[in-house]
Amino acid sequence: MTLISGCGGGGGDSTTATPTGTLSLSMTDTPPQLGEDVTEVNIAVIGIEYHHDGNWTNAEDFEPQTFNLLDLQNGKSIHLGDMILPAGHYTEIRFKLAAPTKEAEVKSNPDCNITFADGTSEPLFVPSGGQSGYKGKGAFEITANAKIEVTADFDVHKSVVVTGNRKYLLKPVIRLVVTELSGTINGTVVDVADYNTSSDSLVVYSYKSESYDAAEEDNNFPNSVSAGDVNMSDGNFTLAFLGEGNYTLITAQYLGDTFAGVVDQEENVEVLKGQSTLVDINTSN
Repeated sequence: MTLISGCGGGGGDSTTATPTGTLSLSMTDTPPQLGEDVTEVNIAVIGIEYHHDGNWTNAEDFEPQTFNLLDLQNGKSIHLGDMILPAGHYTEIRFKLAAPTKEAEVKSNPDCNITFADGTSEPLFVPSGGQSGYKGKGAFEITANAKIEVTADFDVHKSVVVTGNRKYLLKPVIRLVVTELSGTINGTVVDVADYNTSSDSLVVYSYKSESYDAAEEDNNFPNSVSAGDVNMSDGNFTLAFLGEGNYTLITAQYLGDTFAGVVDQEENVEVLKGQSTLVDINTSN
């Protein structure tokens, strides 16, 4: 999911001892590989903390929100609010979640769950989510009397862990990026018709150039920057909120929920701020 803060004027009082600016926060989600029968991944964010001058401080003007992460894919986002923060350099924001940490807490935390197509649901356990929270990492600057737009990408694909007894755990992986400095990759797998759309699925993972290691294939591509599900009808996919630079794109095939192999690797795909990079992928090459 992505948190966004908007750029513009206003948001601070230059006469105060501590100048402030405004962080306008939104959220987006990298699609998870949980199976087609999963229709919702619901979480409740009950608090935002920021790290400044060596201390964690509550953002007092944040209003708790509950939402389905699967509504926030392919560049979509939800606005979480505007928060007045001290001017300065930031590298982390912490998200506090209302979620059960054990079975006894499920009834008192009903909003954190995974829902299936048949209408049933399972609790989504978030160890320490309400107490210590989860960090989103990435550098940004709050300027006095101004707003900055920051996107926090909540990578559900990496963050949801299914245990051997089908217990769902959420261990969030969150990255922060200054929205106005980010770009998008819009791509198409041109030979998608060669796949069995009733059983096959494709996911495109983005890596900073020269950072991909084939050994990661057996561990859910943990060092990827982002991931996008391929639409098996038209082959289209989107990788949004990427920082400027060159990327390697890894296209992986899945049979149901099972990883079947890497079917394509594209090198040196350039992303520029404020722009969309178009990429065609042919997995038969």
